[in-house]
Amino acid sequence: MPKLRMPIARLTEDEMREIVLDRIACKVMFSGEIPAATRRLCLLPVAMGALTPPSELVEALFGSTGPPDALEGEPPKPLCPGYPEGPGGPPVKPVLSKVDAQLLSDVEWGDAEPMDLEQAEAAIVVSNGLKVQLWEDATMAWHKSLDDDTKARRAIDVEHEAAVDAWEASLDSHTEVVVAREAVRQDWITRYDAMFSEWCADVGEIMGRMKDAFPRGVNGYPMFHAVTIIHCEDWPRIEAAIIREQSRSVQV
Repeated sequence: MPKLRMPIARLTEDEMREIVLDRIACKVMFSGEIPAATRRLCLLPVAMGALTPPSELVEALFGSTGPPDALEGEPPKPLCPGYPEGPGGPPVKPVLSKVDAQLLSDVEWGDAEPMDLEQAEAAIVVSNGLKVQLWEDATMAWHKSLDDDTKARRAIDVEHEAAVDAWEASLDSHTEVVVAREAVRQDWITRYDAMFSEWCADVGEIMGRMKDAFPRGVNGYPMFHAVTIIHCEDWPRIEAAIIREQSRSVQV
């Protein structure tokens, strides 16, 4: 049986160079820099299955997205009805205004009055304050939406678990039937493991960009809602370049 691997795009020289510069500028973080205990919480796409085979592919190959829990002719296991779409990503941080460079130059050279600069600065303070306030209000509303979404998902899970319990109670509990069900399950799992045993073999590193981090964090580490998977043949070159640049900056 052929072994499938996750397709991971190779990076160009320019893309690798950009990652190195972004790491030096603290614009990105790699999974290896996050403690193992909190890594999955910080890399949310990974926790949600980004490194597992797509369900469409699994179903196409095996006829189902998971091992069967019932024999042919028995009632199928209730499926989770799905979750609400959720609030999406956090509000975008506002770009704060600055005093016009031309006005600063004019005041410096006497072509404008200092009062003009004071008025411009005062207006900018008010404008930036309003931008920040609107962003903070939107962020608080977004956090509340996250909490509401979590409660809704928990309620769906409770209802689904109750349906599964009722389904399990309806199945034949004779020993030979239970053994037959387990045999079918194990056969599916064995074939799945054989097919996807090397699925993550080409994963070299997982990278999160600070611009893709939630306002919330975990134990001082950012939580990324998007990540980049780096090929195992690209990562050693990137890592070596980062170490080289960091050593150079220390020497300077």
